[in-house]
Amino acid sequence: MAFIAFAGCSDDLTYNKGEQEQSNCYGVYFPKKQKTKTNLEFEPGATTSVTYTVKRRNVVDPITVPLVVNANEENIFAVEPLTFEAGEAEAQMTVNFPNAQMGKTYTCNITVEDPLYASVYSKDNTNISLSLVLAKWDKVTNGDATTGLYRDDILGNFYSLNSEGFNPTPEVKVEIFERSDKKGYYRMKAYTQEFIVAFAGGPVNVECKDAWTYVDATDPEKVFFPYQSTGLTLVPSSGETYFASSVPENFSLDATAGQYGKLKDGIISFPAQSIVVEWPNSSDAGKFFYANNNGMHRILLPGAKVFDYSVQLSKGEPKDGAVDIAAKMGEHAAKLRYTFFSGKLSEGEAMMKAQDIDANKIPADKINEITADGTITAKDMAEGTGVYTLVGCIYDDKNVMRGFTHISFGFIAKGDEYPVVLTVGLEATNEFAGMGINSDNSAKVYAYGENIESIKYGLFATKKIGDANLEATLKQHGQPFTAEQLKEVNEGHFSQMLTNLNGDTEYTFAVLAYNGFVSKLITATIRTTGKYNPGLEPGFVFEDFLPASQQPTKEKLISTKWNYYATNVMSEQPMRKKLGTVTITDAPDNAEDDKGADLLMIKGLQGVTFDQGGELPAAYVPTSNMLKNAGMIGAISPRLSTTPVGKIDGQDIICGCVAEEDTDNVYALSYPFLGGAVADGYIYFVPTPAYQMSSGMTFRYMFTGSSNTVFTLLTDMLLVDPDKDMGGIPEAAAARMSKMNEMARQMATPKNFVELPAFAANGAVEVKHELINLAQGFIPASAPQFKVSGAEVVFTQKTEQPAGGSATEFTMKKTDVALLVRK
Repeated sequence: MAFIAFAGCSDDLTYNKGEQEQSNCYGVYFPKKQKTKTNLEFEPGATTSVTYTVKRRNVVDPITVPLVVNANEENIFAVEPLTFEAGEAEAQMTVNFPNAQMGKTYTCNITVEDPLYASVYSKDNTNISLSLVLAKWDKVTNGDATTGLYRDDILGNFYSLNSEGFNPTPEVKVEIFERSDKKGYYRMKAYTQEFIVAFAGGPVNVECKDAWTYVDATDPEKVFFPYQSTGLTLVPSSGETYFASSVPENFSLDATAGQYGKLKDGIISFPAQSIVVEWPNSSDAGKFFYANNNGMHRILLPGAKVFDYSVQLSKGEPKDGAVDIAAKMGEHAAKLRYTFFSGKLSEGEAMMKAQDIDANKIPADKINEITADGTITAKDMAEGTGVYTLVGCIYDDKNVMRGFTHISFGFIAKGDEYPVVLTVGLEATNEFAGMGINSDNSAKVYAYGENIESIKYGLFATKKIGDANLEATLKQHGQPFTAEQLKEVNEGHFSQMLTNLNGDTEYTFAVLAYNGFVSKLITATIRTTGKYNPGLEPGFVFEDFLPASQQPTKEKLISTKWNYYATNVMSEQPMRKKLGTVTITDAPDNAEDDKGADLLMIKGLQGVTFDQGGELPAAYVPTSNMLKNAGMIGAISPRLSTTPVGKIDGQDIICGCVAEEDTDNVYALSYPFLGGAVADGYIYFVPTPAYQMSSGMTFRYMFTGSSNTVFTLLTDMLLVDPDKDMGGIPEAAAARMSKMNEMARQMATPKNFVELPAFAANGAVEVKHELINLAQGFIPASAPQFKVSGAEVVFTQKTEQPAGGSATEFTMKKTDVALLVRK
């Protein structure tokens, strides 16, 4: 605004015409991709010259390009004449440096400035910047130890593989070299094919340049990674991954903002989120993302040993005037000396108290110690009910302090109470009816309380809870309230809408609330209005199938042209949607019988159009002995094998299945999916429980493809009778998107085809299923309605108190991108 106002004060506006592009300009430029690096590093005597590719747009004339060389200290760099023959579009520029001295860094800029040779307005690079250092590198050894260890906590923050062997923090052996003229400056080849195997759990086809990784530990208290490339391209669209320490040496940062690592006892470690990552050849170029999120990035120099001096503390809840604190000693922790302090101490405060303990400034009778794993029971605390902090000093076997630990906990004295004060409720509302949110598909949740420190919540279909342990479910899968939401709860006005609910269904909203002392499970239920729509359910399990007597007849299956909904994991956005229709017919008389199966033929289940064939044999469950004898109920089950079922684009197509536990193989099984009626007119396919019991694998994905192409990978398969289809089939839950995307990446590589034997027909089926948390976040809502509340009332008339007494008191009880600029 100030700039605009200032400009508006001028009386005359002067326009200066820019320099005109010369019509016969040769358009000389330096391509971005060069075979030779611009950051040059050689051992003395190894080489004294390098070459770079130069191109031009106008190739008519033979030319010698005038080059301007700047910042060429001591004239170390000598550039040979750059010439193009007539018709030649590419030439080589040779740069010599015969007089460079070891240990010194030289730089220069080579530019094409003449407008006859360099375009004035083109985006082509008309200059190239070089740096050169000659250095001798000595291999680091320590006695018999000739290799170190490099543990990565960078790539695992951004990439993952759904494979059994995937390791987000792989550690590999590396040979480490130190610059002879710069002690503490190291290099190693960390990101190699061996690293990829350790990272992915097996060979993966990615680009790997075996680049050197450099770390500057010349100051052991200020260790950092210079900006550099890993040399790895894990996703082609992103290009190479670059990384650097978040320090002033790399970025425009204040000196106090540097996040340095440390070198101690041969171990280089880095603080969490002190490393940042960039993909300069992607759409995110210029953006830096925090890495080392777990603080596990580490380098061990040869011979260094890692000592575990940790002591892990975990607290229970107060009971009978005592609190149990479990202590687990690290491998090399010999002793923990500890005491208790009143109040909740911060990290810094606990560190100061630990120093007092180690210096024997705390009375000896207040100090306790343990030398093994066990349980510390705190009772009879001097200050009574309140918050306390255990602070302990950790010692090695030579009685040298190696660190400290602390934990705060709530203590309730015997006879006292400190209950969780929280009210949680659900109510129906139509205040958002104009947005399509009403009592048929939503509910308002409200909560208010006092001194609530944390809440984990979940929403469940009441009929699915059964004997499930809600408290354990919330601890493992509950979604936490944010700090802002907790503030609203404690200030008495938390109110949000739960949406995407089904009609005529009872839901239970459960919270596990903690007040710093004890936790409490609180539930509230509500039944939505409207009509139940089976298609709105996020999924079904075998136990949801209707009884055998209510499964569709063979005639019903054959006479209906079924609407087909499924999620194709291989699509760009794997959402559940209508893929077409499915038809079912009688099997031909010559169809191969499979151990007493009553065979049908099903067409369209693969969700892709075949050029030839495509029908799958399928068993009608009620009259197929193999399935009946195994305790299966349902309607239809497709039979898969390694025999091609048809052709697409000239390729033989196989239909198989993929297990959640093994994405390296496509399995051919007789009946891996079981389709059963879950409501009138709705048939849902689940992993056949008998296979889950016999193989321990969950076959949830149907594969259609060839040996090198995946056409579809389907899950959430649902057949719906058009006459009963209520519409509104939801897309796949957002929470499953990352899993689906990971499956797609896994299936992008060729797979093995494996046949498994049939399951055992033992008639006993029992597969445990996790309770599904249906909570998908909140949308803001108005405060709840205040209702008249009935109560049993006792009134006591107030009387004058004698001196020194107190009047009667009445109480009422009411549930990251880093902003960095590179230097």
